[in-house]
Amino acid sequence: MNDIEEAKKKLKESGMKLTTQRIAILQILQHNKTHPTAMDIYRKLKLRQPTVSFTTVYNTLELLTHIGEIKKLTLDFERAHYDPDMSQHHHALCLKCGAIFDIQQSFSLPMESITSEAFPRIVGFHVDFWGFCSACRDASHDA
Repeated sequence: MNDIEEAKKKLKESGMKLTTQRIAILQILQHNKTHPTAMDIYRKLKLRQPTVSFTTVYNTLELLTHIGEIKKLTLDFERAHYDPDMSQHHHALCLKCGAIFDIQQSFSLPMESITSEAFPRIVGFHVDFWGFCSACRDASHDA
């Protein structure tokens, strides 16, 4: 999500009302680097707006994903996480604590070796890594 005002505009254009709950979700996401789940956002929002429903949070996140304001990350096998950083980057998941980290390293792939007759044009890619963060690195000996 590059700009909260742009996200509000896109929500309006998609036919959604700008409720205080939706605006609060945008505010929670803005500049968020923790890759929260829908439940994380719901719990945080529930403290400010006790009447908010989980369904509202989930549906708003799905809509924001659909209109291209956030990315839905599925590298955690148990739940989706949401990333408001729409720049080209990759992710790493710690298998012990579950934290997700941004990887800014760029990769180059020989696209011509990946394309095929059935899929002749690739315009981008995303790489996910799984391992152990520095805080959990001792767990790597258990794996």
